[in-house]
Amino acid sequence: MEKAPQDNYLDLMKIVRKRFDVINALRLSGIDNYDIAEITAFHGRKIVEAIAFGCLVATKNGFKHIPQDAQGQYNAETIFKSLTRKGIVVLQSPSEIREANEHEQQKYSVKVSIIGIPERRISNDELVKMYQRMHNWLHELNPYTKDAQEVFYSKHQNQLRDDINRLELFLKNHFIGIKGQGFFCSLRDRVDGQTKVMSLSKTSDL
Repeated sequence: MEKAPQDNYLDLMKIVRKRFDVINALRLSGIDNYDIAEITAFHGRKIVEAIAFGCLVATKNGFKHIPQDAQGQYNAETIFKSLTRKGIVVLQSPSEIREANEHEQQKYSVKVSIIGIPERRISNDELVKMYQRMHNWLHELNPYTKDAQEVFYSKHQNQLRDDINRLELFLKNHFIGIKGQGFFCSLRDRVDGQTKVMSLSKTSDL
């Protein structure tokens, strides 16, 4: 039996949460070197892939099919570029959820409101660039064409840290939807700390 879209998306976000937990545990260890950055880049690249897979879940939910050149793909760059070519705009939107104010309750008959956070958004193109930058950490550095590990680390560690921080803020609390159907996700629910995905039609239960 095929899983419901929100269950597929929840599975993805639980994995993403674990990857951020690993990255944060490495940071708390106090060890700061090339090897730790390499592990961080590995998990960061997989987080970007999960973002792309999440877009496919939402696309299938809205259009009932996935573009042929994106179906079965694991490469996030290929997925993002395929969706862009098809003119399919679907991406997580960093958001917060709060109790609706009196005006919103009267005008829209809602109990809660989802408020976007524009400054945390990341575009498809930016995600592709992050994905490419993290890829550079995952191959052995060729001594004839690449800098030594210490030099590479010194040049790129701050960018990697910034990319990971942006990804975590991007996904911390977000909405994803297409054609009026969507989900609100919290990687760490403020009540019990669990990762949760709620269909938009049921946000009144939050």
